[in-house]
Amino acid sequence: MKKLLEGFTRQLGDALRIGQAVDLVRPGSDIRNILITGMGGSGIGANLVEALTFGRVPIPITVSKGYNIPQFVSPHTLFIACSYSGDTEETLAAVQKAMLKRAHIICITSGGRMLELAKEYNLFWIQIPGGTKSPRGMLSYMMISLLYALYHTNLIGAAFIKETENAIEYLDRGEKAIQAEAELIAKKLKGKLPMIYCDGRLHAMATRFQNQLNENAKQLVHVNTFPELNHNEIEGWRFPEPLLPQLQVVYLYSDHDHERVEKRMEICREIFEKRSNTIIDIVAEGASLLEQFYYLIHLTDWISYFLAKENGVDPDVIGAEDFVKEELAKLK
Repeated sequence: MKKLLEGFTRQLGDALRIGQAVDLVRPGSDIRNILITGMGGSGIGANLVEALTFGRVPIPITVSKGYNIPQFVSPHTLFIACSYSGDTEETLAAVQKAMLKRAHIICITSGGRMLELAKEYNLFWIQIPGGTKSPRGMLSYMMISLLYALYHTNLIGAAFIKETENAIEYLDRGEKAIQAEAELIAKKLKGKLPMIYCDGRLHAMATRFQNQLNENAKQLVHVNTFPELNHNEIEGWRFPEPLLPQLQVVYLYSDHDHERVEKRMEICREIFEKRSNTIIDIVAEGASLLEQFYYLIHLTDWISYFLAKENGVDPDVIGAEDFVKEELAKLK
């Protein structure tokens, strides 16, 4: 995991080269909606891209995680399937259903059964590097491949390419400072239940942080967003009283937060700090939302790694996940 995190910017550069070399044929019919499907470390890239393109793509983008697909899928659907291994059973099931609906399908994978399906049925695909059992450490390939899939089908412009190049340079310059900040934050999270709060625009980013803390540090985490939590969860900050001191609120900020959300976060700061601990503020850096996402991904990935060390666990081992897969395999 440490090597994967250290190689994040190299992955970004490699992913750009792969995306630039892809030759995707434009859909034969007009595209009226987009469905992206994927699980775990392969699927979170879909949520991040959905957030990044919000308000910029003129047709609906839906992210689906599971065996089934929505009824609206049709020949007018751009269906993008994400499975790092190519053998994720839920995603494979969804692809087969999309084939029956005659959707325009693009597969993003390193190989496995999904690549076999793509070749066998003449589907379009983007092949990314394999060789690791930690798809969560290969997020850059998934994100950039998804952006290129939208770009090659004329749904977004090319701005993400330059923004990614800018982020590579920025993160390389600030690597030591990023790791130092991550290590300090990890120490503050040890023994606490992180409560990650942010503007709704950053929900996918907060979920990525949650997933990394779950898988790498083996730690439970809670995520919610403003303004929604002001309409329900804020009232829950009373009981059980013995638990409140163990909660650690983490605020994620970006330049794209709604101004009213910023005011809400500051109003609620007093409530949270009075009943638990001083809030940890994590502020995104970068000139664009995409660059800020890259920064937050890299910083929070390092936090999860250092928290794994604090917890005395191996970030690479995912025993519970493997157990579930093994037990399911026995039922086939």
